[in-house]
Amino acid sequence: MRTRTYALPLLLAVALGATACSGPASSDEGFAKNGAFAVAINSDPGDLNPLTTNIVNAQIVGAYSYDSLLFVDPETVKPEAYLAESWTESPTEVTYTLRDDITCADGTPFTAETAAANLNWILDPANESPRRESVVPSDATITAEGNTLTVTTTSPRPFMLYDLGSQQMVCDAGLADPTSLSAGSNGTGLFQIDDVVAGDSITLTRRDGYEWGPKDTTSTTEGVPKTVTIKIVPSPSTAANLLRSGGLNAAVVSGKDEERLGELTSMSSPTISGMIIYNHNAEMPTADADVRRALTQAIDLDTLTDILTEGKGERAKSLLGEEPSLCSYDSIDGTLPTYDPEAATAALAGVKGAEITLIYDNSTASRSAAAEYVATQWEDAGVKVTLDGGDENYVLANTFAAEDPTKWTASLGLILQSGTPAIFPQYLSGPVPPDGTNFAGIQNEAYVEAATAAADLAGEEACNTWRDAEAALFDAADLVPVSMTPFKMYFSGAESIIRPVGGYLPGAAIRVLS
Repeated sequence: MRTRTYALPLLLAVALGATACSGPASSDEGFAKNGAFAVAINSDPGDLNPLTTNIVNAQIVGAYSYDSLLFVDPETVKPEAYLAESWTESPTEVTYTLRDDITCADGTPFTAETAAANLNWILDPANESPRRESVVPSDATITAEGNTLTVTTTSPRPFMLYDLGSQQMVCDAGLADPTSLSAGSNGTGLFQIDDVVAGDSITLTRRDGYEWGPKDTTSTTEGVPKTVTIKIVPSPSTAANLLRSGGLNAAVVSGKDEERLGELTSMSSPTISGMIIYNHNAEMPTADADVRRALTQAIDLDTLTDILTEGKGERAKSLLGEEPSLCSYDSIDGTLPTYDPEAATAALAGVKGAEITLIYDNSTASRSAAAEYVATQWEDAGVKVTLDGGDENYVLANTFAAEDPTKWTASLGLILQSGTPAIFPQYLSGPVPPDGTNFAGIQNEAYVEAATAAADLAGEEACNTWRDAEAALFDAADLVPVSMTPFKMYFSGAESIIRPVGGYLPGAAIRVLS
């Protein structure tokens, strides 16, 4: 089962790698007319407002009700028409020319002016959107004229076409009352939310008049479901049982439960499955880079990868969790300390007696085993460890959103990943909460210098500089990407015309079989 993931731009959540996998279910038996589709997510998504969330499960839900300016083909990572039918880009300006027939679920038109209002809402500091700077550049000027949306910046912005093109767009009434979107929807998507039962399910109904979906999908396309139910199913065993019994049409399942799903078709999407993040608060022993390096050196990351992925994954090579990404590089090789428990014990001798509180995701046996392995390695190196486990929301509340930043020392379960490196600086540098989103308090001047330089570059030169920026993080053991897992979405009685990433599917991709 996937861990909760943060800072993942919606666009790049569908930038799925062309990995070996079985194909979609055969449609020889035909498509269902006005069928029902049920899919699982592994935790409650919380606030569903796409302007204010950076939680992947909320974005998964949003993909049924909200469209973006661009659709990115998951095989080629090339942009295709969605709400925008054409576009232009330069280092400091992008334009999107929108279709002239887009309507919202409430029947009102969606225009370039509405698109500009979305981006300007995010840009307004008073709204405190976490998508400001990560998706919408903080120095952007956003205007609309006719059907054309124009965004300009004062300095080059790599990947701006993709970042802005990924944002799920809200209709005018939702912008006027953003609180109405927390447990509802108001967008241009194929489905609209009817009911939200916290901790249990979200139900949606297909709308009429939808004409602009990916791969020419419309409201009348054969096999498009009439209703969608998104069920919150934390247990992979339960998800597997529901797939086998027909209680679910799609779910991401990993680990031993996959053995029971061999007869079902699946689509694979490798993503980061393990990451250690250290707390850099001045009161923490992990504020010292030598301590972080020693703690990392105490762990055999190959062994930890095998535990986390149950032998099915491989070591992570960077923070770029999707394949292919807008950049492709290995920023880890030669930077992280190599496994040497004796050296770790010697280096940690001066901090013996210090307590490390490891917040971890205990939602699966493999994740609990991974945390226990890490704790054992650290204790063998002479450090006292307190394990503090819980579900994904618990991990979030006690790390990323912790009211007291001194209550955790390290985490194993919180994951930052994206297909574009330009997303990360606001989470890995700059002000700490409540003034910023640098939740771990990382202060790495070499990272900031390289990331600043990369932002003014393009193409391979930019990617090489982003690689150097990440390498600076790993050289200081600020955080440690551990493992990649080829997560699979399994299908029963349905298929997708678009390859998913860890559960993310545009609503228009679904086809229910008869």
